[in-house]
Amino acid sequence: VRSNPQLHCGLSTETDVSFLFKVLSINKTLSIQAHPDKKRAERLHAANPSAYKDPNHKPEMAIALSDDFEAMCGFRSLQDIASSAQKHPEFVTMIGVENAKRLIKTASSSHTPEQSRDMLQTMYHHYMSLPDEIISVHLQSLLGRLNSLGYIVDSTDELVLRLSHQHPGDSGIFSPYFFNHMKLREGDAFFIGANEPHAYISGEILECMACSDNVVRAGLTPKLKDIPTLVEMLTYKTGQPDVTTGISLDKFTKLYHPPVPDFAIEVMDIPPSQVYNMGKVNAPSVILCLNGSGVVEQGIVKSINIGFGVAAFVSANTEAKLYSGESGVRIARAMTNVHL
Repeated sequence: VRSNPQLHCGLSTETDVSFLFKVLSINKTLSIQAHPDKKRAERLHAANPSAYKDPNHKPEMAIALSDDFEAMCGFRSLQDIASSAQKHPEFVTMIGVENAKRLIKTASSSHTPEQSRDMLQTMYHHYMSLPDEIISVHLQSLLGRLNSLGYIVDSTDELVLRLSHQHPGDSGIFSPYFFNHMKLREGDAFFIGANEPHAYISGEILECMACSDNVVRAGLTPKLKDIPTLVEMLTYKTGQPDVTTGISLDKFTKLYHPPVPDFAIEVMDIPPSQVYNMGKVNAPSVILCLNGSGVVEQGIVKSINIGFGVAAFVSANTEAKLYSGESGVRIARAMTNVHL
């Protein structure tokens, strides 16, 4: 690509592929994390290049490939967090007794977004700054009660118990009391912008993101947790991100395009024994076969047999025909976002 960026990238300002494209099969909850915005990434990289390895941002999008995809993303409402505090004294200790009193008062009355943000940041800072010994004592107390005979748990408590089995003793086990628990079905997708806390819990997804390795972790991990950076950078917005099922480009293709220039994703479901013109785009792309089989043909230049797991790089402005096999074929194509 770098040997001839004009040929492969097309866009005059691009000299490399602007995205990372992955398939994740999640059996164990991944770490709670957030990714810095562009300006913050530049500062973090300059100050600590060993921990923050590049100066780029890392917005991402997840598209469910199964009906059991679960994630945590964004803060719950103050009312929901207050309800958890009233139910669990251990969680009160996590956020601070005085903070909990203020939370319940604020949640029960009208409040501005600024007041909500200040409340969330104060509580989350208190929680993330607690010594491991204190967290451990109260975590054991909480889990003992949730596991006690006859205790009725709600869905948030159930997630806490799941995390306790997957990540024993980790402070992040309290996270479901802070963050929204999302359940998505195949074809559902959501965008995660900069500075938003999130964690993938289970299921299979396509994940596409800007090219970066910058991660600020918050829990469910033994890796470095940069607490001052994390507490300062989060947006502290409440509510779940918008879920989309994509936009139909034609009867076979759906487009998922986030509000960033780095990437977009097309998912093509081609019935058996069809010929489909895969239109050219003025950007590099990567195609991945999700199931079925077929042939991708670039005129007389190149022909590739495709099946489950086969991937290929497609240079900018490349026209290709897709010949689906007897069982049809499903292909995902990630590209620089030419749809903005």
